[in-house]
Amino acid sequence: MEDTPTTLDDLRAAGVDDDVIDALKLLTHDKSVPYLDYVSNLKHNDLARTVKLADLTHNSDLSRLAKVTDADRERAQKYRLAIALLRSQ
Repeated sequence: MEDTPTTLDDLRAAGVDDDVIDALKLLTHDKSVPYLDYVSNLKHNDLARTVKLADLTHNSDLSRLAKVTDADRERAQKYRLAIALLRSQ
């Protein structure tokens, strides 16, 4: 949702289930919300948590990059913290 012109109302009109829309709403990061607060907010929605864990796992895999920078390492560390937060009860 963050990088498209599509809105949640568009998805509702297309017949997308409310549970998917709820997860998408949680997964859409409002930049005014600190990152780990955003991650924490989606922790209790099973669908959103599953999607975010898959995204974070992929994005923290530095082997997919041709060249790894310090910024990449810092981002991967942030993602590891987010993964740990999502996996904690």
